[in-house]
Amino acid sequence: EVWELTGWEECFNSFPAIAAQVTAYGRLYLWQLMKQAGAGNYFYCDTDSLIVNEVGLCNLKSLLNDTSLGCLKVQETTDRLIIRGLKDYSTGSKQVVKGIRKNAVETSPGVYSQELWPSLKGLLREGNANTYTVKQQTKVLNRKYTKGTINPDGTIDPLNLYEFDSPALWHD
Repeated sequence: EVWELTGWEECFNSFPAIAAQVTAYGRLYLWQLMKQAGAGNYFYCDTDSLIVNEVGLCNLKSLLNDTSLGCLKVQETTDRLIIRGLKDYSTGSKQVVKGIRKNAVETSPGVYSQELWPSLKGLLREGNANTYTVKQQTKVLNRKYTKGTINPDGTIDPLNLYEFDSPALWHD
């Protein structure tokens, strides 16, 4: 499926290819780190992080330096890790759930109550910028994993888009 946005132009002096290159480089570097950690020695990765076991950490030891720009540093060590999905995990000392504030209250499994602070844009859109009301919001997490197939042992087979590998689809 191909989407095209019409009616908009790229901003003057904007060059999205630079951001695309930096992003692609970051993804490839993260993939190299995963390979260096070794299959079975990493549990989770995100834009700028990798959760590894002790063997994976030893395999990455040559890249560790807490103070040098571009090097890796150990953020946390834990003996407990629960991964529920993308940007949704818990360690022994913290819980990370995208879209859920740190001070949110879990009212039942996967259901959170938290404050919703309006943005300036939202206040102007509602036409009442003189009143700033913090509302209570309930968020229900889906927690359905859609980036691959979860195997019985907990490992994941990522989605493969083989149809895009076909040279017959490459055309000008």
